[in-house]
Amino acid sequence: MRGFLTLALLALAGPVQAQPMRGVPLADEGWWVVLGSFDNNGGSGSRAADAAVARVRRQAQSCGENPFNDVSEKFSGLAPGFDVSVLGAYPMLERAEAARSRVGACVPGAYIRRARYAGE
Repeated sequence: MRGFLTLALLALAGPVQAQPMRGVPLADEGWWVVLGSFDNNGGSGSRAADAAVARVRRQAQSCGENPFNDVSEKFSGLAPGFDVSVLGAYPMLERAEAARSRVGACVPGAYIRRARYAGE
């Protein structure tokens, strides 16, 4: 009887949704946690930006996150001319806020922006 009751309760609960891996782009559009944005000399790149991206990656990894980075020109909603390190995109602001909260102790300046990522 106990096994039947457990199965009945599971059936009533509905399907279990898998949780996405943190730090992996979840969607092309939504809420992004910006861990850092660093001047890339108008797209030509810079050693300072590369070093800053690497530093933010190490900081985020110390909080269990694996950020995604690209140039800001690939994001509508972000200012051009920067290398950015981000988490997301999250479909709901609340999920982005939770991610920012998780990583905030390791990357103090993290903030949230709504944007669309154009990709490669």
